[in-house]
Amino acid sequence: MERDELIEKKHFIEDLRIGDSVSDVFLVRKIIPKDDPEVLVCDKTGEIKIAFVDRSIDRDDIMNLFKPGNFVFVRKGLIDDRNGEIKIYLDSLDNIEIVDKKNVQIEDLVPSLSDMEISKMLSELRDYIDGIENVHLKALLKKVFYDDEFLEKFVRTPSSIDHHHNYIGGNLEHTLNVVKICDAIAKMNKDLNRDILVTGAMLHDIGKSFEYKPYLLYEKTDEGILAGHIILGERRIREKINELRSEGVDFPEDLEMLLSHMILSHHGRREWGSPEVPKFLEALVLHYADLMDSQIKYHIQKMEEEKKRGKNNWTLIWDNDLKRRKPFYIGEV
Repeated sequence: MERDELIEKKHFIEDLRIGDSVSDVFLVRKIIPKDDPEVLVCDKTGEIKIAFVDRSIDRDDIMNLFKPGNFVFVRKGLIDDRNGEIKIYLDSLDNIEIVDKKNVQIEDLVPSLSDMEISKMLSELRDYIDGIENVHLKALLKKVFYDDEFLEKFVRTPSSIDHHHNYIGGNLEHTLNVVKICDAIAKMNKDLNRDILVTGAMLHDIGKSFEYKPYLLYEKTDEGILAGHIILGERRIREKINELRSEGVDFPEDLEMLLSHMILSHHGRREWGSPEVPKFLEALVLHYADLMDSQIKYHIQKMEEEKKRGKNNWTLIWDNDLKRRKPFYIGEV
């Protein structure tokens, strides 16, 4: 249905209660391919699944109609907790329509850190640049993190689609966390080169600024789909180093090689997306710091989701090493 007017958001997910009737707009996060498919939608306050009461709806109709990133208007949805999980129940596909993004307030629908939080974290990140002693590494970091065009992308992208820090500003938050972890480890281990380690931490995920489109959670750039953030990040660093050299900075080739390897190996394993495994100490530490922060945040987010359901002190969380879900204690609900 064509709409000319802006749709005002009236019902936020965190405020929905069993028995509520909902007619409102949401953002599609993903389609859950079950026998009776469900649509996971979100707004800036959380996520909720949409299920269809009419079991005769063709499965393919649901799977093909919606795509991650669609904005949808739900009409006369009922909030209920059938089967132990609160969902929006719709009578039929006629109760949900795709709407154009020009008709919605995107900031109401996309989970995001506040502008104040983003500004504070960027300031903290830049403070770490001031603490770098190596003049070449400091020049490179300033070349990257004082580039306004890059920063507009960097502070407005998520760190992942549906794993960890999957909200606007998430990649900035994750980067700062990894820097803090690496800085703390460098203070405990004097054999580590702090400047190289902290620099690698600051740069390790800059490729996500070119993999994702800023402000949206599910749209990737063409080069993001074709190359991925690791390759794009390593390429960006080499470009900035070449810019410094063109300006007369004699950036050491061995330093460039080490930074390149840290970016290419920070996922730790080839099966996890890294073209190489870590092959020197600072690269190894960066990998584990990155893994630590991503895993902590992933489990925190899963715990928060379960606590909202308010049903059980335990949940099942996917473990990538075990390749199966594991019981996980979430505390008193």
